[in-house]
Amino acid sequence: MTPLSDRAVVPLVSAPTDDDALRARLAALARGEEAELSALYAEFGDLVFRTARRLTGNREDAEDVTQEVFVKLALAVAGFTGDFTQFPAWLRRIAVRASLMRLRTGRRRREMDTEDVAALVSASDAVLDRLSIEAALQRLSVEHRTVFLLKEVEGYDHREIAELVGISVANSEVRLHRARRHLRELLGGSR
Repeated sequence: MTPLSDRAVVPLVSAPTDDDALRARLAALARGEEAELSALYAEFGDLVFRTARRLTGNREDAEDVTQEVFVKLALAVAGFTGDFTQFPAWLRRIAVRASLMRLRTGRRRREMDTEDVAALVSASDAVLDRLSIEAALQRLSVEHRTVFLLKEVEGYDHREIAELVGISVANSEVRLHRARRHLRELLGGSR
């Protein structure tokens, strides 16, 4: 038997986990401590922005959606009842809904990003390929593009898409099928 003095000391209280830190941040935000909003933005802002960017197709719209999501997060966090490991998925759903609302209300911007223009001018074949896919996606109807991006890029299943968009599961499946078919046509059937 190992002498007591040689045994490792095990603390009675475990060190805080990421879940504990997130739980504390969300509780503080719910109490009105707005400083926690900056910490949450630093950790999850990119996730919200990328989701909004894919759905809106425009950097400025994605920035607006991201700002809107985080401005309203202080109120919305009270409605979060899931496990803290599910917080990123919950936040992504809020970003999807805010992006869809922006698309529905017609407040989106139509101008092309300067980054896209610069990339187009000095692009390699891989970038040109990506730009042609993005251009083809922009030519899809909002309904088809939304379902395509939610399924193929964000990884939602048809049940989740139906709930997010407010359509039936069958309608989600049909929209995905039509989006894929139209993309193949737009890209010359090579994909």
